Amino acid sequence: MENNNKSRRQFIRLGITSAAVAPLAAMLPLNANANQTPPEIHWDEEMDILVMGTGMAGSIAAIKAAETTPGMKIILADKMSRLGGSSLISGLNMAVVGSPWQKEIGVLDDSWELLLADIEKESKGYNHIEITKTIAQNTLPLFNFLCDHGVEFDKSIGNGTGIKPLGGHSRARCVWPVNGGSGIVKSLQKHMKENIAEIEIRKQILLEEIIRNPEGRVIGAKVRENYVFNREVKDFGENDNPSFNATGNTRYYKIKRGLIMATGGYNQDRKFRGDEVGVLYNSVSTANPGATAGALKAMIKAGFKPIHMTLFRFAFPIPTEDILWGILVNPRTCKRFIDEFNNNDRQGLGLAILSERRRINGEQIVLIYDQTGIENYHDKQRLHLSLEGKNGTEGTMWKFETLEELAQNFNMDINQLQKTIAEYNQNMADNKDQFGKPKAMMKTSTSIGKAPYYAMWLNPRYNYSQGGAMITPQAQPIDVVTEQPIPGVFVCGEASAGSYGYIRLTACGSLDCGVFGMIAGENAGKETPWE
Repeated sequence: MENNNKSRRQFIRLGITSAAVAPLAAMLPLNANANQTPPEIHWDEEMDILVMGTGMAGSIAAIKAAETTPGMKIILADKMSRLGGSSLISGLNMAVVGSPWQKEIGVLDDSWELLLADIEKESKGYNHIEITKTIAQNTLPLFNFLCDHGVEFDKSIGNGTGIKPLGGHSRARCVWPVNGGSGIVKSLQKHMKENIAEIEIRKQILLEEIIRNPEGRVIGAKVRENYVFNREVKDFGENDNPSFNATGNTRYYKIKRGLIMATGGYNQDRKFRGDEVGVLYNSVSTANPGATAGALKAMIKAGFKPIHMTLFRFAFPIPTEDILWGILVNPRTCKRFIDEFNNNDRQGLGLAILSERRRINGEQIVLIYDQTGIENYHDKQRLHLSLEGKNGTEGTMWKFETLEELAQNFNMDINQLQKTIAEYNQNMADNKDQFGKPKAMMKTSTSIGKAPYYAMWLNPRYNYSQGGAMITPQAQPIDVVTEQPIPGVFVCGEASAGSYGYIRLTACGSLDCGVFGMIAGENAGKETPWE
């Protein structure tokens, strides 16, 4: 009997998966009831639902849960001292099929099937179709939910129509929230504070461990309250490890209905992502500094099935279609290494840049334009943001009156740079670029030579991680061993995986968060308490 109790205690604390439970459960005494509170754990607090993550996905999930079953105790928690996660600093433009604004501009033939086809074209077969289909079918319900809960959308976009066509979308369907993701998060928080007393919002709550009972159901969580984030040290590790962040007070939360993981991606965790894809060690990210892999590690430790860990999505501070007007140069050799158009493939271009950086110990690649290239820019708004130093991390562009000034600023060999430009100009004139850059695409930018000159470091931003916990269309994570849904827990937003595959279509990140935030919240609210 003593040995059985010891084994059971170890199982509960380690969060072993439900498949590993079967032989263990068989060894337990016949009167052991897996749905009773394990005597080994002293619960410090009970709640119906714990939502981890206060961005768009978590906020929507908390509201939807409260509206599904009024009167529940819901804790909406974040590990950071500032609410909102990466949503707070994201644009969160959104593809919506069938919105009133879309109809006003005469787009009457759009459908979820067309949106699904657009998403799948980018996914290249990596996505899980039923999950993607769920997103495509629910864009209008999400739009209406946000509008009903105080979120405003910007009607000035698209010359006063509210709709702006975006690349990759076969119909004009994309809308912009006022003040971007900040507008969404703050509006939803305002609604919660004014209308839903059952939701308590907490800061500085780190999720350390997800606790499952012998039948595999999630029944609680080990957390640290009053946690203080520090990007220099890890959230998890051994207590005697000096690189381990041990701040906060350990507490055990009993979660009677459902845990909702809305913890976002792991974009800022350079080691975690770089161990998976080597060149990503050097990629910058503008995501929330707290977007590390801690929550994903907790899910994996609890038996959640991780998928798509080698997939990623790059973004650039300037439009990829405007990179081709210039040349990309290795600052050490002063030579080009790629066709700057690269079939307008942001993933391929980003990987080429990062691979070249790895050859020179992470030193940055330089993008160079002359005045003609600048005049050909499509997106003048983002160009001016870069020239004004307002385009975020590594998004600044500088102007130089001479090529010599440019070379000196970036510590480049002017003679070799001039040789590279002369070779480029001649090859373009002959339509025989060494990397196959298409002259037909270049308008008037078939040479570099008209002063002034412009240059910037060009580094792909890793701002969206496709990898995470595999989910069902009901937002339930899958057990890595049994391959069955894990009861008592839901995952939504960037913490989940399977929606988009190879690359996420623009204006769809908000859909992943919102649609599965609604589904997770509603299903958690309908759960029968485990005791």
